[in-house]
Amino acid sequence: MPVNHRPRHLPALRVALLAALCVALPALGSAADDGPRRNAQSRRGAGQEATEGDQPTAVTPPRLNLRRQDVDLQNCRVHYSISRRAQRVLVELRGLRGDLLYSQETQLGDLRPGARIDVTWPAQSEEIGRIEVTTWDENDASATFRISPFKVEIPHTDVVFETNRWEIRDSEKPKLDEAWALIEQAMNDYGTLLEAALYVGGFTDTVGQPRDNQVLSEHRARAIAEYFRDKGMTFPIYARGFGEKCLAVDTPDNTDLEANRRSMYVLAAEPPELCPGLGNGGWTRIR
Repeated sequence: MPVNHRPRHLPALRVALLAALCVALPALGSAADDGPRRNAQSRRGAGQEATEGDQPTAVTPPRLNLRRQDVDLQNCRVHYSISRRAQRVLVELRGLRGDLLYSQETQLGDLRPGARIDVTWPAQSEEIGRIEVTTWDENDASATFRISPFKVEIPHTDVVFETNRWEIRDSEKPKLDEAWALIEQAMNDYGTLLEAALYVGGFTDTVGQPRDNQVLSEHRARAIAEYFRDKGMTFPIYARGFGEKCLAVDTPDNTDLEANRRSMYVLAAEPPELCPGLGNGGWTRIR
């Protein structure tokens, strides 16, 4: 039964789970190294000696079939399949410092190739830095994928830009300086533990043409990201504009609403999906 994961809240920083990019890492475990030799011996039959010409058959990892929509970190669940008969699966949760928080191995009962494999894990009191899922096939060859769910959204006061402009006025810079202090705090807390980056997203209201708002949001997000870069930020910084595609408050067209003219500053281990359905791509690296 899935368990809702409730992330720990830090002072001044809201920490949330992110359906991060899943990286497939095929691997052969030690058991797989012995598998070809053991299988070759079993094919020769009992009492037959190995001949000089016998060579172990190479065992390649099974192919993983995993999509972003198959990862449900909110309910601590992921489903996927592999290209061969699945024998067993190991789920490991590691903290921000790489310490093991949870480990569970489950026998799958010789699932047919392509059969759906459902994996769940219990909610944790500590922040999860990495989820690792390893699956073994009938040859004891394994494939592993990893998920980095780490994400910190930095609270801040939004910069007010002049109409149709993206230059940051001197009167607005103290807002960014306050956010900068919190970003530094978050990076000091987590940046040495995870390879995190800062992601700056820009958003507009529905006044004007959607195409113009898209360009405007891109320039404004970039201006903020460049300000942080010029402050001396040493880790990667990315910017992305969303225009009026992701409204904080749903409004009709040509509605002037300050709540929709906003930005987001997110420290994350993987490119975040800030708006449901818009994916986690499209980020431009500023530093």
